[in-house]
Amino acid sequence: MFNHCRLPALFLLATAPVWSESRLDTMTPPLATHLGGYLVSANFTVDPERHTVISPPTEAGAGDLLSIRPLRLNADEYLVLQKCSSDDCSGAQVVRAWNAFGIMGPYPILSNKVPIEKGAKYLIWMQRIPTKGVETFPSFTRNSPARVFSPAGPARIFAAADLKGALAHGPLLVTNSAKEGLTFVAKFEGGSVVRMQMLRADRRATAP
Repeated sequence: MFNHCRLPALFLLATAPVWSESRLDTMTPPLATHLGGYLVSANFTVDPERHTVISPPTEAGAGDLLSIRPLRLNADEYLVLQKCSSDDCSGAQVVRAWNAFGIMGPYPILSNKVPIEKGAKYLIWMQRIPTKGVETFPSFTRNSPARVFSPAGPARIFAAADLKGALAHGPLLVTNSAKEGLTFVAKFEGGSVVRMQMLRADRRATAP
C-alpha cells in the first residue's frame, strides 16, 4: 500500500538564484528535418515571470511527440510533465514524472515519447523534496492542481521527507536555457540538466 501526499500550490522565494537565457538563434525555423523520420523543433520557452515552468513549442499540435530526457537528477528531485485541460489550468494531470532512477510508476510506459493531445496545455517543471537518506519516492498521484506534485510511496519515505521545506521553496528555478542544435537544454537550480525536443512525423519521408 502506498501513502499519498498532495502539496499545495508552490511559489518561489525572493532569494531564488538568478535566471539567464543564452542568446537563441532567431533564424532557426520552427521545424527542421532530422534523421529518423521526424521533423524536430527545439523552440521550448521558459515562463518569463517565475522562470520555473517550461512550455512546448507554440507550433506543437495534436499527434506531435514530446521527447524529454533528464541527463541526471539529484536523489531528491522530481521532473514533472503536467497536462492542463483548460487555459486556466483549473484541472491538471501529471502525465509523466522522473526521479533519479528514471521514469516513475505506477502507470505502464510503452514509449519514451509522449503524444500531445488536442487542446491540452503542457507544463514541464522540477520539484525538490529534501529527504533524509538516499531513498526517493517511486510513484505519484496523477490528478493534482497545476504546478503541484503529489508523491506516493512507503510511509518511511514520507517520514524522512521535508514536505514543509518543499512547500516553502517551491518549484526549482530554470537557471539557464539554450538551444544546442535541434535540442532545447535546460539547467535547473541544483545543477540537473534536461534535454527536450518536439517531434513531428515527416510524412514526406514515408511517401511513395
